[in-house]
Amino acid sequence: MKLDKTTSLFFGTKIDSKLREALSQAKPGDKKYFDGSSEEFLRILELPDEKWIGKIIKPGPVVTEVDDIQRNIVSIMRRVAPSARVSASGIRIFVLQGVTGMAVVDDEDDVEVEAGSSGPYITM
Repeated sequence: MKLDKTTSLFFGTKIDSKLREALSQAKPGDKKYFDGSSEEFLRILELPDEKWIGKIIKPGPVVTEVDDIQRNIVSIMRRVAPSARVSASGIRIFVLQGVTGMAVVDDEDDVEVEAGSSGPYITM
């Protein structure tokens, strides 16, 4: 077995019609929070049949950071799309293919994981 320390994670939620409408009505100054121009904020990923909005996280986040990442995403969503309900329980975690960072390590090796940054919080 091998431990893959190269694959980033995606924390996000599926964009439904209500969320799509709320994002389209976001203030011009708030679009920077989800246009993908900064790693600290959200981005939209398009799949063949659906769209997701969320945050790409570097490989190997510390377990205690998961709640912070989740709260950060919900906080940004409340700022940019206040009419859409996005709850912490609606955030999913996926392995993100095609975005890499570190090396692959055998599970027999000692594994040390650095804490990643979950970005700034936005308060209303």
